[in-house]
Amino acid sequence: MEKQSDEYLGVMDAEYARGRLEKKYLNYRYRVRAQVAANAFREFHPHMKTVDVLEMGAADALTLLHIRELLGANGTFDGIEYAQELIDEAPALPSDTRVIQGDVMNLPDEIQDESYDLTSVLAVLEHLSNPQACVDEAFRVLKPGGIFVATCPNPFWDDVAGKFGMVADEFHETEVNSEVLVTLCQNAGFETIAYRPFMWVFTGVLPYIGVELDPQMSLMVDDLVHKMGLLDFSFVNQAVVAQKPK
Repeated sequence: MEKQSDEYLGVMDAEYARGRLEKKYLNYRYRVRAQVAANAFREFHPHMKTVDVLEMGAADALTLLHIRELLGANGTFDGIEYAQELIDEAPALPSDTRVIQGDVMNLPDEIQDESYDLTSVLAVLEHLSNPQACVDEAFRVLKPGGIFVATCPNPFWDDVAGKFGMVADEFHETEVNSEVLVTLCQNAGFETIAYRPFMWVFTGVLPYIGVELDPQMSLMVDDLVHKMGLLDFSFVNQAVVAQKPK
């Protein structure tokens, strides 16, 4: 359910957080995004054992906790979330994990420059009035050589899903397509920028009809379809992976 305030539209609430535990499609969506972020990081740093992570727009910390698990649970795992109501829904967190109330477009002072190996902004940029400010902040707090991963829904399929009531509880402030994603990264100073569609429409719809789907297997199918080179229009989500210059 979207929550509206004078400052932001589309801020999710406690009901949404509870749905991430109860509804297969919401559970699948956060787990596959976490898998996208972890997989991308390991492409660049396959052997790094201690990883410091910042998730921007951490909600109830479920995605952050899954990234932590996928990366081996060694390091520090920080999240920034605007809505205190969502933070209050987070489960008990390990000692190396925390969620701080704050604005991803203007991070709290305690988030220092060049502190993280991975910054993730997963299904967040489309909700922001100034997504460039968020990406600039992600760049600032990354260590040299650090990895940035952002995901957004494909605007076309997002509109289709809205008409069928599949994302009726979400509000998007900014339309983010592939060109916008890449440009945001270029403007911030990132290099080695790669655009990757994911969540093929024919597999992505399965959790909506109650079918369990393993995120890693889903992404393997995505990779095979993407390599065909003809069906990129049929992915409902998109990601950009970029590296900060060393």
